[in-house]
Amino acid sequence: MDKKELKKRELTESMKTYILENGLAKSSLRNLAKASDTSDRMLLHYFQDKEELMTDVLQAITQDLIQLLKANETGTWPLKTLIPYLSQMMKEPVIKPYLNLWLELMAEASKKEEPYYSAARDIASSFKNFYKEVLMVEPGQSKEHMDAFALVLVEGMVMMDALDFDDDIRNALGGLNELGEN
Repeated sequence: MDKKELKKRELTESMKTYILENGLAKSSLRNLAKASDTSDRMLLHYFQDKEELMTDVLQAITQDLIQLLKANETGTWPLKTLIPYLSQMMKEPVIKPYLNLWLELMAEASKKEEPYYSAARDIASSFKNFYKEVLMVEPGQSKEHMDAFALVLVEGMVMMDALDFDDDIRNALGGLNELGEN
């Protein structure tokens, strides 16, 4: 890896920390440069533009989150085990900044403005790939359908968790257990 790529990774690391602590709204080029102990002009030396910078940093943050989610997991899990595990992980203080950022990103992405729309789609695809790796399906179930179901279910839980709908999340988890009983 050349010096420029090493410096770009170093900058990405410092910007990840800043964005997780401060959110997207405060992530101007000037603030990101200050957090990285450089100038905004130097950031643009390493990144083509703010869109590339934000996309790279948000993807790096996503990979960190996925690694945190996989930290205690080995192999594949059935849906009825995976979803409660992820619901519990959402309450962990180390996970909360990632979820808050994801909600902020989704709000921006819903306007279909770049770089947030493309970045959010890429991140959602990364989450879907996570489910492809860790979700074990029952015989007769469609892997593609169950991966999508897990994605949508967990994203809904993230939104409801942000609104403190804990009872409804618990009830949904209970309903998930009842699905296989019918």
